Amino acid sequence: MTEPTEPTPATAAQIAAMKALRTALLAQHKVLIDYDRQQYEAVFGPVPTGRFVQLITEDPWFRWLDPVSRLIVALDEWQEQSPPLADAGIALADEAAKLFRQTAASEGEFRERYLLALQKSPDAGFGQSQVMAALRAAPQSPPSPPADA
Repeated sequence: MTEPTEPTPATAAQIAAMKALRTALLAQHKVLIDYDRQQYEAVFGPVPTGRFVQLITEDPWFRWLDPVSRLIVALDEWQEQSPPLADAGIALADEAAKLFRQTAASEGEFRERYLLALQKSPDAGFGQSQVMAALRAAPQSPPSPPADA
């Protein structure tokens, strides 16, 4: 029987990479909110800022952004741990990769609406490149081998 191992604290390099990932995700989140606000207002007309903040949290139109919001909060919570744990950081980077890499693993409403935002918003395209650069620097799980291997 093997003994449980102690959780490994994140290295300074992993913490820095995760902070950079959080920064890129936060910037992309803002771009997506701005893009989606334009889409919403094209349908429903201008919305005052105070009302818009309420819409982001309550209106189903904006639910597709929830996975990014939750991921940013999870990264904040990870960084506040004392110490942040390496495996938990890797799991968060894996989650970000699943959301933002254009693979079959990212599916559903987020993927559909995100791809549309990338097509229509140059800022979203730039933000995608920033997120991908941050993901390349963040430690992640090794890729799974193909199913037929």
